[in-house]
Amino acid sequence: MTHSTINNTQQFNTTQRIPTQCSAELLHPAIFRTEPLKVLVYDGSATYSNIPAEMVWSETKIQIEPARYAQETEPAQYEEVQATIEVERMRSELYATPPQYQKIVREIFIKPDYKHWKLGCLASSNASCLETIKAELVKIPTEVIKEPAQIHQRTIPAKTLKIKRKKLIKPGKGSGSILPARYTTIKLIRVSKPWKIISSLVPAQYETITVQRKLRDAKILTMPIACTSTLTPEQIRRIQQALLQAGHRLNLSGVLDTATIVALHAFQKANQLAIGGLSLETLRKLGLT
Repeated sequence: MTHSTINNTQQFNTTQRIPTQCSAELLHPAIFRTEPLKVLVYDGSATYSNIPAEMVWSETKIQIEPARYAQETEPAQYEEVQATIEVERMRSELYATPPQYQKIVREIFIKPDYKHWKLGCLASSNASCLETIKAELVKIPTEVIKEPAQIHQRTIPAKTLKIKRKKLIKPGKGSGSILPARYTTIKLIRVSKPWKIISSLVPAQYETITVQRKLRDAKILTMPIACTSTLTPEQIRRIQQALLQAGHRLNLSGVLDTATIVALHAFQKANQLAIGGLSLETLRKLGLT
């Protein structure tokens, strides 16, 4: 290769390169990963079922008047009394009360706040291109336990029945047949099968939502960039051509318009480059320096 050819090649490469003689603060954006998250919507708990005692009835006879002679020569003497008969014994039982729930609304963050570069804004402009996007959250209605299921003890008092009966104080005298004693029939109740409590577990219920987990925080970096005020229409067309070849639809207008800036930012985001200006790393990625 001759000296003249070398000079021509060097001149060609120099004119093809886009210089980065300015500098600016650019945004190296945060990186997020989409993940599923299980959130509680119904609190699980232990619960109990009451199986009451089984009772059976029986009958018994209580004498209310003694036997006596049909023909009394000397009447028997009686005292009328009121008798208390226990028809059901006192007993203790355990019983359960169900859990008490309350409805609340929980706020779940699905994406934390982050720095964002405004759409169509170049680092060379006087206006601030950075903005903070507020965290995103969703409201999840949830039923939580206010009071758990509990087991209590209670006493069931005895049941009684009052009856009037004649109590013999002094037997009578007489002859002939004897009149039989008189009875009344009462019903007694007793436990045939004791109570019991059956425990079980009501499982918790969940709902799956999608969250954005931050893997890397955003950074503000001072980087060399191309001076947009000195870019020629030909240089801008070369930038547009490189973005077009990278899959971004553009007109080769030679003007650094909003469409070109939006495509530039999309390219930087897709390649995890600092966003905001024509940085040296971006131009290298586009093959322009």
